[in-house]
Amino acid sequence: MSNLSDFVGGGGGLKPFNDLGTVTGTVNLDVSEFGSFRVKQGAGAITLNVTGKAADTAGYVELFFYPDPEQAVTISGADLVENGYATATGIMKELNYNNVSFDVGLQDSRARDFVFNNDGSKLYMAGGTTDSIYQYDLSVNFDISTASYNSVSFSIAAQSTSVDAVAFNLDGSKMFMIADKVYQYSLSTNFDLSTASYDSVSFDISGQDSSPDGFAFNSDGSKMYMLGYKTLYQYTLSTNFDLSTASYDSVTFDASQQGAEPTGLAFNADGSKMYLAENGKKVINQYTLSTPFDISTISYNSVAFSISEGFSLSQVAFSPDGSKLYMLSGQDIIYQYSPTYDLGPLFLYQIIHTGTAATFNTLNSEYSIEVAT
Repeated sequence: MSNLSDFVGGGGGLKPFNDLGTVTGTVNLDVSEFGSFRVKQGAGAITLNVTGKAADTAGYVELFFYPDPEQAVTISGADLVENGYATATGIMKELNYNNVSFDVGLQDSRARDFVFNNDGSKLYMAGGTTDSIYQYDLSVNFDISTASYNSVSFSIAAQSTSVDAVAFNLDGSKMFMIADKVYQYSLSTNFDLSTASYDSVSFDISGQDSSPDGFAFNSDGSKMYMLGYKTLYQYTLSTNFDLSTASYDSVTFDASQQGAEPTGLAFNADGSKMYLAENGKKVINQYTLSTPFDISTISYNSVAFSISEGFSLSQVAFSPDGSKLYMLSGQDIIYQYSPTYDLGPLFLYQIIHTGTAATFNTLNSEYSIEVAT
């Protein structure tokens, strides 16, 4: 299952994550070494000082920042800091149905997976009957009531007679499909299936499981996850989003502890939470990862959300800010929900072309973003 990690990430060749914990004062973020940072502000002012130069100057690193609303915040030392927005975090408390759904069954009677592009203006569905990926337009981003099929599809039949899940890299220039293997494709126009072509690159997962359901990457494409029959597996990619560099970590999680056979997988934006969709019980179970995106550190939150819409529960996904959750039923219908959480917002930034000494973004007490002059 694709998830929020498809929408965020870091520059190529960097280490995936540096969790600095709870800090105040001046904190140096060395972007020449790490692809993303996680920082929680303590009871005091904080200056996040970007140091070094990103290894891939055409890319960026990510800052997952949890501010204290009573304290001052400054981000300094960056050429450009953009895409700051609040995203929900913490333990999900409620899941409210929006009375909004979208039927993809007209394109394929066995929808297996779905994913959005970065801004939610496109939706993609993996069809198990026709062995194709289908593309849809949304006139209002992430609002599936505005979705329509745009008559664009891509057949994967030359690679496999089945398709179980689909995902994209950060900018939509690469697409990945999982079946008996994970297959890699290039799109000459980002997120446009009409421009897709097979890279002749694949990665064999049969040594771990022959029945994949869920599929995901972490925030920068240095980790990959496959949900098989009752077990979740973790892989490393030494070059981000390049399947030719993938290897099995020999790290697993028993996904059957809360349900007999989970079928859907999603992570939140910073990899601190994981969600598994259990078809038999029609529930979504919530887990915490004490080390982000490391499934060896998973613990169950004793939190499960029952789904009454549809006759079965297949896959689950979130919008990038966590404000929307989507569920795919076995009847080829996607349903839309609004979750609520027990903690305040996380702010996500992209730090691009770093290396100068100028102050850019600050946060005010209402959590809106101000660009410093």
